[in-house]
Amino acid sequence: MDVLLVLVHVALIWILAVATPGANVLLTINTALQYDRKLAMFSAFGVSTAILLWALLGGSGLVILLTTFPQLFSVMKVVGGSYLLYLGLRQIYQTRKTKKLGELPQGQHILSPSNKKVFISAFITSILNPKTGFFVVSLFSVSMPDTLQGAITNSMIVAIMLTMSSITLCWHLFLATAFSHQSAKSVYARISGVMDYITGGLFTVFGIKVMVSS
Repeated sequence: MDVLLVLVHVALIWILAVATPGANVLLTINTALQYDRKLAMFSAFGVSTAILLWALLGGSGLVILLTTFPQLFSVMKVVGGSYLLYLGLRQIYQTRKTKKLGELPQGQHILSPSNKKVFISAFITSILNPKTGFFVVSLFSVSMPDTLQGAITNSMIVAIMLTMSSITLCWHLFLATAFSHQSAKSVYARISGVMDYITGGLFTVFGIKVMVSS
């Protein structure tokens, strides 16, 4: 019964966390709007795989090293924030280079990235976010009843990992499906230049926030 209670706590908290707008959500939505559902699904796979790894690190206590050695956390903030900043500035540059504001130049086609590239980009975006790691650690501590603190089993870690990863995957697959729908893509086609500038700006802001966060 305690194990079931833990999984219910994890599921409820993680559902709220994963639905919160952030770099991961923005990446999946942007992929679905710009390209197609298949590529957006690979973004979902990349994010959920990163969450699976974060959950493993959280359950094994390795993430606590970031607390014990704050220098590691500082390095991770710089690396993770820099990557998000890179995504944002690259988006703005590509939009400025290939598009007029609000419309695609005549005869110009957007080249789709490979499935592997989308997967890796989504994975890196998630795994380099230190806030995700600390939230996972907090989730483990909050969800564990006192009777189980310090006595977490390998099977429980696996169950929590699968719960968090599955919820993440389902949410991002929903985003991939919803925003690759023709109605959403039709709206995007009319305001693509503006939306791409906004997306680049948001990634840039996320990157700066990660680097300057305490």
